[in-house]
Amino acid sequence: MKGSNCVSILLLILDFFFTLPRYNDSLGPKRQNALLYTLSTVRTGMAKAARDLILRDRLQFDVDTNGDTTLVYGRVDMSAFVNIVKREGFAVKEVRYQLRDPSAVNTGMFNPLLSLAGESFATLKVFATTTAYENAQDVGIASPDVISVFELSTVRDNPGATGENFANQWTLFGTPDLHPDGYNVVSDLLIGVSANDCTVFGGTTLEVDIMIIGEPVKLNEADMTEMLTQGQDL
Repeated sequence: MKGSNCVSILLLILDFFFTLPRYNDSLGPKRQNALLYTLSTVRTGMAKAARDLILRDRLQFDVDTNGDTTLVYGRVDMSAFVNIVKREGFAVKEVRYQLRDPSAVNTGMFNPLLSLAGESFATLKVFATTTAYENAQDVGIASPDVISVFELSTVRDNPGATGENFANQWTLFGTPDLHPDGYNVVSDLLIGVSANDCTVFGGTTLEVDIMIIGEPVKLNEADMTEMLTQGQDL
């Protein structure tokens, strides 16, 4: 009886994965992205540790009339978990971003089309770091103390022309998560935002919601050295 139950459960699991939506060229780019996101969500989800905490914050940033935002930072306060004397830190395991437009009626949803017809390339970058960089051009996943980078773009091949083609793209660079050990943070976490030619949002205030999953940790001597370095970077 136990053996047959195990077989039944295994068959149900296999049936679930093999009946997920498949990539279909006829669906178009937007639908393809939706399917790929669903697949990645199902297959990379993982259990969290018993001591993991979820931290949340909402940051606002202004876009000028030209659709630009010179690099600005929001600071996620980690003082409840970081204590130099007690050698306490926080291991960041995941960082999730959600862009919001509070002026969007009923939903507050962010328009993925970043630029009006006159712009060929519009970009927006959001990143998490413990080092305050002077400009976003220097920030990538190879940059010291950068945990993750979220980039959005709109590309138009013939801006303003009848029948022009355009594409919206977003990419979360870096490892999807840092489980099980995490990245030790021994100072506040900085969230950087920068935008260029995002004319759809010219003259408006946008928001970025942050979800951080991690675990309070005790620091050893090596962590203490890292803590001092991060403090000097800030």
